[in-house]
Amino acid sequence: MKRVLQFFLIAPFLLGACSTKQVLVESKYNRLENIKSLSVVKNDSIKVIPKAVYPPYNKIDQFVIKTDVAFIRTDSILCEELSKRDISCEIIYSNSEVSSESYYLQYQEYWAWDMGQFMPVMKIWLLKDNETIRSVASEGNTAGMHDYPTPGKQVPLLIDLLLKNRD
Repeated sequence: MKRVLQFFLIAPFLLGACSTKQVLVESKYNRLENIKSLSVVKNDSIKVIPKAVYPPYNKIDQFVIKTDVAFIRTDSILCEELSKRDISCEIIYSNSEVSSESYYLQYQEYWAWDMGQFMPVMKIWLLKDNETIRSVASEGNTAGMHDYPTPGKQVPLLIDLLLKNRD
């Protein structure tokens, strides 16, 4: 009985320690203006890292073993989440299509394969006039990826963090 009780006391901590966290990487301003529309720059590629390697978001590029074709329409997931927050969204193919003074998002996914496909890190940048206004990242930890993060799971959390303190 005592061991069962110990397990139930420790299990939530262990499961939480093995999950993906969201990090505010950079923020030029404490508050964002009330953004009504955004463009999402389509990214047709993903970066692949070795399995069982969980580097922090700011060092992950050192571990990339190849670039591959994107297999999930993350741009559509981003636009769907933005529309839930009353922000109109369009998908564009290059940041050169963005008019000056307009906000746009760029993103990069980092994937690994183990028992299944998962995305230990995703980075999203909010830009205006080619300048980063705010950036966020999801980050798996060294304990493993028990929640098998995907864009569908991480994008809503990252968008919430990215748009935090919006007027």
